[in-house]
Amino acid sequence: MPRVRRSIRSECENATSSSDSSYDTLCEIVDCSNGVCEHDPVRFMRPMLSASFCLQPPGDTTTRRSTFDAVLAGCIPVFFEELSAKAQYGWHLPEAEFEELSVFIPKEEVVFRGMRILDVLQQIPRGRVRRMRERVLELMPSVFYRKHNSSPGLKTKKDAVDLAIDGTLDKI
Repeated sequence: MPRVRRSIRSECENATSSSDSSYDTLCEIVDCSNGVCEHDPVRFMRPMLSASFCLQPPGDTTTRRSTFDAVLAGCIPVFFEELSAKAQYGWHLPEAEFEELSVFIPKEEVVFRGMRILDVLQQIPRGRVRRMRERVLELMPSVFYRKHNSSPGLKTKKDAVDLAIDGTLDKI
C-alpha cells in the first residue's frame, strides 16, 4: 500500500516559495495527533480558511471528517484515491460534478513516480480555482446540519441529514 501521507509530509516540509509564486504559504501541516484538535477546532480550521486546497489522504476510516471541514471552510478538497473520493461522498459531493469541485491526484504517482503535489496544484489556472471554490461554497448546505427554524434561504436547500435520509431511502 503506497504511503502517500509520508510523501505529503516530506513534500510539505521541503516546500519553498519561489520568487514567481503568488502564494504566501505553500503548504501547512496541521498536527492533530493525540486528540489535540478535539477541543480546539480553530487549530485545524484556521489553515483551511486561508487555503485554496486541502489535501485529503486516505484515513483510517471510510470517510474523512476533514473533507467536510474543508468544504465548510471553502477549501477545495484534493483526493488521492478515486474510490474514497467518488464512492464515499456520493450523497454530499455529486460525482457528476466531481472535477468541478475537487482535484484528484493518484497516490501511486506521488509515492512511486515522484509527482509533486504542489506542481500539480500550481498549474491549475486561477480562474479555474475560483470556479472550483465557488462550487465548493455552493455545496456547504449539503454538508452541515441546519436548524429547522433557520433563515428562509437555507430552508429550500437540503442539509446533510436530508441527503442521508434520501440516500438511505433510495437504497431501500
